[in-house]
Formats: sequence, C-alpha cells, structure tokens
Amino acid sequence: MKNIISKILLGSIVAGTGMVYMSCANELDMKPQDWYVPETFWKTKTEFEGNQIALANQFRGFTYQVMFSAGELRSGIFTLSTIDGSGTADADVIQQVVDVSHPQFSNFGGWHGMIANYNEVLYRCENEGVEILDEDTRKGLMAMAYGQRAYCYFQMYKMYGGVPLRTVPDVLLGEYDPEKLYMARATAEETLNFIKDDVKKSIELFNESNYVFKSNKKDYYWSKAASEMLAGEVYLWSAKVATGDHAAGGTSDIQTAKGYFENVIGNYGFALQSDFYSIWTSSHNKEAIFSVCYSSEEDGVYYTSPETNFLWARTTGAAGNNYWSTMDDDGWGKISGKAYRFGRWCEEKDGKLTQRTSKVWDKANFGVMRYLYKNALYYHFDEADSRGDAFYPQYHLTDADRGTKTLMLNNFNPHDYKLAGCFVIKFRPSIIAGSNYYRFKVDVPIYRLADAHLKLAECCNYLDDKNGLKTNIDIVRKRAYGAKYDAAVHGFIPSTFADNEVALLKEYDKEFYMEGHRWWDLRRLTLVKDGAQTDHLVFQPQGCIGYGLNPVDNAWMVENDGSAVVTSVPVLTTQEAHKLLWPIDNNTLGADPLLEQNPGY
Repeated sequence: MKNIISKILLGSIVAGTGMVYMSCANELDMKPQDWYVPETFWKTKTEFEGNQIALANQFRGFTYQVMFSAGELRSGIFTLSTIDGSGTADADVIQQVVDVSHPQFSNFGGWHGMIANYNEVLYRCENEGVEILDEDTRKGLMAMAYGQRAYCYFQMYKMYGGVPLRTVPDVLLGEYDPEKLYMARATAEETLNFIKDDVKKSIELFNESNYVFKSNKKDYYWSKAASEMLAGEVYLWSAKVATGDHAAGGTSDIQTAKGYFENVIGNYGFALQSDFYSIWTSSHNKEAIFSVCYSSEEDGVYYTSPETNFLWARTTGAAGNNYWSTMDDDGWGKISGKAYRFGRWCEEKDGKLTQRTSKVWDKANFGVMRYLYKNALYYHFDEADSRGDAFYPQYHLTDADRGTKTLMLNNFNPHDYKLAGCFVIKFRPSIIAGSNYYRFKVDVPIYRLADAHLKLAECCNYLDDKNGLKTNIDIVRKRAYGAKYDAAVHGFIPSTFADNEVALLKEYDKEFYMEGHRWWDLRRLTLVKDGAQTDHLVFQPQGCIGYGLNPVDNAWMVENDGSAVVTSVPVLTTQEAHKLLWPIDNNTLGADPLLEQNPGY
C-alpha cells in the first residue's frame, strides 16, 4: 500500500508534466525537451510563461469530462440506442449504475495531477520567481494559478464533496515517502472555504497586476474574468446546494454571486455573438471568456469526442438510406417541404429522377455513433429558435416507403412520421488543409457570456428580482430567435419561484446542450428556496427532459423506439440520494488508509 500512493501521485503529476514539457515547441525557445528537471527549468521568464501554454494544453485532456462525462451523461437526457444501430457507450452511467464497482471516474477524476502543476507554479513564483520575474508578471502568473487551482477543486467538490487538499508540490520537490503523502479528505465545508479563498486570492492578485498572458489569445488562458465567473458559480452553488457538513441557504452568498456575474457582464467588454451559429465557427469570439483550443491546424488536435459520437458512421452505413432526412446536400443546412433518404440526394435531369450520394456523406468520415439525445430535447425547440438548428432529425420510413423504394418525398410533414432521433452538430466542422474530410477544428468554451446572463437570472429569481430575471433570460432568447424574436411571443414572463426555476432549466437545456451543464443545473435548481435536498429538480418530475411536452394531444411526440415521450419521471429517486456524489474508486481507497468512502456506497 505504501508504494501505491506515491505511484498514484507521481504518475498523475509526471503525466501532467510530461505533457507540459512536450507541447508548444513552436511557441517557446526552450532547452531540449528531454533535459527537463527542476534544476534546469524555471530559470527564465520565458520558461515560466511557456509553462502556462503547456498547462493549457494539459487542461485540454479534461475537456471531455467537463463538457460531457461529468456534466451531462447522468442527466436523464440520453437514450439507450442509436440511429445507426451501433451500441450505446456508457449505458451503465446513463442508467445511474454508479457504485464502487462502477465508479465512472478514478483518483478523484484525475484533477490532482493538474493541481500539482498549479501548486508548482505557485511555489516557483514564491521562490525562484522573486528574482527572475518582474513583480507584475509574478503576480499575474500567481493569479492564474490560484484561479485554475480553485477551478479544479470546485469540479472535485461538486463530484465528491470534501477532498484531500494538496497545496504544495511535494512529490515534485522530492518527497516520495508514502506515509508522508497520505492525506485524509477535508470536510465539505473546509473544501468549499478553501476554494473561496483561492479564487479570492486570484482576483486580488489580478487587481494588483496589469499582466495579461497571450493577449491575442487570451480566452485560452485563465484571466480575471474567468476567476470572477468561477467565483459567481462557487457562491451560487454554496447558497443553493447542501453537501456534507455544508448547509445551503443564505442571501449573502447569492448577493456575492450576483455581483461577480454582473462584473463579468459589465466590466470586460464581452458581448453575445450576434447569432448562435457563429459561436461554433469563430475562435476568440467576443462571447468567449475561457476556452480550450482545438482550432489550430498546426497543433493538429481536434475536438473529436464526444462530438463525432453524435454523428453517423459512414463506414457502416447503417443509417444510410434507411431514414427520411431533411438535411441539405452539403449537410449543414435543412430543406423544407421535402425529404430524402439519409445520405442520398435526388436530382431531376431530363425529366428523370436520379439519386446520388450526398456531398456531406463523401466528406464526413466520423466514428461510430455512441450517444443519442432523447427526442424530447428536440421537441422543446420551436422552429424560430436557431439553437435547434444544430439538430438534424431522421425519420423512420413506413412499410409503404420501403416497399415502393421511394427516393424523395414532396410536401413532407414530419408530424406524419415517427422521429428516429437527431444527429447533433453543435461544434461546426470544417475541411482542414491537406484533407478531404471534415474535422472539428473549433474551440470549446468552458465559460461564455450567455452562462453569466442565465446564472445572473438565477440569482435574481432567488432575490425575487423579477425584472432582472426577465431581462437576462430575454437577452439570451433575443439572440436565439434573431430577427424572428417577438417579445409578445418569446419574451419571458416571470411567475413563482418554482416555475421560474423550471423555466431556467429549460433555457439552460436549449442553450447549453453538449456543454456539460444539465447534471449540475438539476442539482442546483430547486422548487423550494432554502428547502430540502430532495426539492432539487434532479429528484422532481420537473427535471424530466420531457416535462412540459404534451404527447397526449401530439401523437407524433415519440421517442426513438416509437413510445410516447415520458414527461414526469425524475432523473434520480429519493432512494438514490447518495448518488448525487460519485463513489471513490477502490484503487484510490486502497492506496491511502486515511481516505473514507462517500456515504451510501
């Protein structure tokens, strides 16, 4: 056991530093990569700053967890089958099979590896950096490290509650004695207070420094705006979510969160993109607060998972020709009033209808489809809402269609057919240089301005500020509907606290699908202000993705298996309350005798 804990810690840290020092050679004038040891690094400002570039690359390894596996998989939004007949991935997680034998994540989600590197930045800035760096740079780098460390610990806190709070890079500094590396979990309250202190230090140091790292690519790197966005999240969560010995409730935390979100909106020059589509096609756009880089062809790392897992497998062709599709020939638009067999396109020439493979089919070389959103999510979008344009519905053929081998339908009415499911293309792909195929060369936003507006609206609901609630929801809706926005039709009408929370969930669902929000929204939003844990929407019928739909009067509202949309089944039962937190995996527990399992497991 003694050797295991040191191996776990050293392995996660070295894996991190290994990525740190093998990346970004094009941006840095550094010593040869295989020369890295503490004695030969941290000698120049260039090396201190180069470490930030490499840490951003290392953080990219957590994008899948942040944007999908922790924040969305368990949120009651996925089916257990796909359009093209391939098997669904993570079926156990989707069905809430989470226990010590199925922990989903190991080693507290792997975040301690990132934290070790931020700990080292802080240590070096407080030691070698005093002589090497000018004070403005030193404080700026420390501000970034404190903010990023707080972000990592906040992810762990939401997932596990209290966690071991490691604050020094002990292994990197030569401490290999396993017994000295054992560490018990702090309480939830201690962990949350630590996070609040870290983000406070980050903001204070940013206030004392004019340093901006990589100003032409600033959304790739932690900033004061990112720290304020995180602080708002932390205090909003603190106010509304009880965890372990931390009791939720308190207008003070909500007021604090509200102030941070107002700062993000008003103090940094951010603005919503004029249209929803452009968020996913424009790097460093005016809405981006903190992003992960996937748009560099020089880097060659693209956002392939989970994005490609929501699309079709061209090699298998299981979906090809088997569904009616309203996708256009290029694949990124939609046609109205007609439908073609998926993957095919029809053209009339010399009075004769001919069929060929659609253009997008030839240029798309995606992997096997592994995830399918429930049809209920798609049904919540009305036709004028541009956020639904990323959904590409595919409809079951009828027996008559198959018998006649019809190639195209005129006057197509989707309500006459059963929806098999939707391919989803939120992050827009493009053809990269030297390739004939689409790649997801698009940055991934961890924080963007629309989130600040909706979370500010959530604060306003708690404070019974109906004007602030309406204003911030309407700002997001106006962008979604564009020129089609009609205040009388699309404007938000405040109601009771509970109804407003449910409406906020629906708005989050439509704005932030595929961005890792829904599980956390379900845990935070509640029917009763300062109520019980079981009042949160994760336990309530209102948290069901189909809630608010009317399949009784709309027979076409079916799921992909043809059954009526479910409208009132909670994501978790109250008997599963312990599953709000993840279990600690057995390997991690066995490696450290001071660790204790979460209750219920």
